Order: sequence, then structure tokens, then C-alpha cells
Amino acid sequence: MRFGVHCRLWTTGWTSASLDLIDRAKGLGFDVFEISLLNLAAVDPVAIRRRAEAAGIDILGTMGLPKDKALATPDKAVRGQTVAFLKAAVERAREMGSPFMGGMVYAVPGRFSGRGPTADEVSWMVEGLSEVAVHAQGYGVTLAVEPVNRYETYLLNTTAQAQAVVDAIHQPNVGLLLDTYHMNIEDRGIAATIRRHARSLRHLHLNESDRGMVGGGNVDWPALFGALQQVGYRGVGSLETFGASSPELPAITSIWRELFPSPDALAREGLAFLRGQVR
Repeated sequence: MRFGVHCRLWTTGWTSASLDLIDRAKGLGFDVFEISLLNLAAVDPVAIRRRAEAAGIDILGTMGLPKDKALATPDKAVRGQTVAFLKAAVERAREMGSPFMGGMVYAVPGRFSGRGPTADEVSWMVEGLSEVAVHAQGYGVTLAVEPVNRYETYLLNTTAQAQAVVDAIHQPNVGLLLDTYHMNIEDRGIAATIRRHARSLRHLHLNESDRGMVGGGNVDWPALFGALQQVGYRGVGSLETFGASSPELPAITSIWRELFPSPDALAREGLAFLRGQVR
């Protein structure tokens, strides 16, 4: 198993000025660095790939949808624009060296309808992501759907809901991205959920129950790593929490206080903790 860290530990939005974070992640001991594709225009794939190759670290792309995009909408034009955006993100991911694109690829973080997902909304998500998945196959890119807690989206909260969408898409390059922070809220038993959905598991975000320093919270790490060993998981587990503030972030994530001493401290101590769990 390899370990990664998300760029949002240090920055809220990726730009070319963020390239030094690739070297920082490598210096801290990570095998993989995750880059947000939310602001696609700011992602320079050639510069990212060159920097990553020089540093000796792998790159993965993750994202949610920007505010002007949506799949779960009756507006066919907006759905079409969103599919085009996701296809472009797949291409950008491949260009920067990532064989993977995952996350809230189906929703805008923090957007709600005031009710649960309708059958039509699920159907529109499946239709749009199916088209993106076929496009991704041509680029050798895996698409991973991430269920997110009820305070950040109403569309896919549980792993079972996300699994149903993955099954409906029915493409070999589509699976699940599971996050222990969201699973702790929405799923009954993180280890049991891992075992139940192991066939679809493509990537993990390893976060504590409060998104703070891993260890000492409510996540049962020994049980989680026992389940990962049992199912033979050999993918990536990334720390993905938020160390940089922005006006939008608290409203989306409901983070109103500092959760750890510094981004570097969380990265360094978190990686040591996770490697310790593997040992």
C-alpha cells in the first residue's frame, strides 16, 4: 500500500504557484501527491508532470464540480456542459501523469435541494458519468465515485448509494473512492463496509473522524487496516484534509476551527501513524 497527500492540506485552489508543494510532499515522505482539478484552467499538466517526475512522486487527480456545473439537473444543456468539463478533466489528468480521476465528480460541494435524491437525478448522474467513463477508457483513466456526508451533499452519502451508481454505469474503469471521514458519519462499520465493497474500491482517503490529526479520534484504524489486509488492497491511501482557509471552505465543510498545529505537522505525523498501522 502506498500513501499520498492532497494539495488542499496547503492550498485551497491549485495554481502554477503551487508546484513547490510537489517537492514538499516528496520531502515529507509521500509516494503520491493529489491535485485538485476543480479549477481546470489553472492546471498546467506539463509543468506538473515534469516537476513530479523530477521529484520522483506519482500524481493523482481528484475533484468536485464547480458551481456552474451539475449532472443532477433537468437542464440538459447544463448536463452537457458538465460532461464536457469532466471529459476535459480526464484529459488533463492523463496529461499530468494521473491514470485516475475521482471524488465528487457528480455534485457541487455544499449544494442542496432540501430533499433526498430523486430517481431522475440518479438517472441523470448515471447517464452523464457513463459517457465520461467511456471517454476515460480511451485515455486509460479510472473514474472513482466518492460518497460524501449529508452535510456536504444530498446526492450520494453512503457507500451503498455510490455502489448502486457504479453498478448502473457498468464500466470496467469505474469504481469507488472511499473516505474514512465520510464513512464514519454515514456507514455502519468502516471495516465491514470496506470488506463489502472491496471489489469496487479504487482509492482511499484516510482521515480522522474530526478531519484532524489521525489517531486518537473515533476511527478504528486497526480494524480498518485489518480489513484492507484481508481484501488485499494494494492501492493508495491519502491524507485529505484542509489546512488552508478560504471564504467558501467553512460553509462547505463546516470546519470552524483549527484542527491541527500546522499542515506539515499533520502530514509528517499522519504519515508516520499510517505507516505504523501497516507495520
